[in-house]
Parts: sequence; C-alpha cells; structure tokens
Amino acid sequence: MISHKGKRRIEYEGNLYYWYVRVNDRGHRVHILSDDRKIYLEYPFLDTELPVTPREIRDRLEEYKRQKMRQ
Repeated sequence: MISHKGKRRIEYEGNLYYWYVRVNDRGHRVHILSDDRKIYLEYPFLDTELPVTPREIRDRLEEYKRQKMRQ
C-alpha cells in the first residue's frame, strides 16, 4: 500500500495506479506507480502549459506494457 495523499488514482486493465506531478532538478516530471509498488514510472512533462490527463497516463501505461512484452 502507498500513501494516497496528493496523488490521483486511475484504474488500468483491472489494476490500480496512482500518479502525480512533481518538479525536481530535471524539471517537471509525471510519476506513475502501482498500488503494490512493483511498477514505478517517471516521465518528463512534454508541455508544462497543458494539463496531464488520464488519457495520457493510460497511454504511458500502454507504452510500458508494450516495452515489457518486447523483452
């Protein structure tokens, strides 16, 4: 279990994920993590003027899934 404070929740393919945006030394980053903490993804913001949408989070999870299947 993870702390839910300050995180948005999304369900993807029956699994629960949490995501949030933070600014660090590498700029604006989108963080996505699974409820069981087995998956942790971090991506750069493409455009800081546009909001991050659930559709973008699903796209990132789909991209991750495709990469895992290639390995």
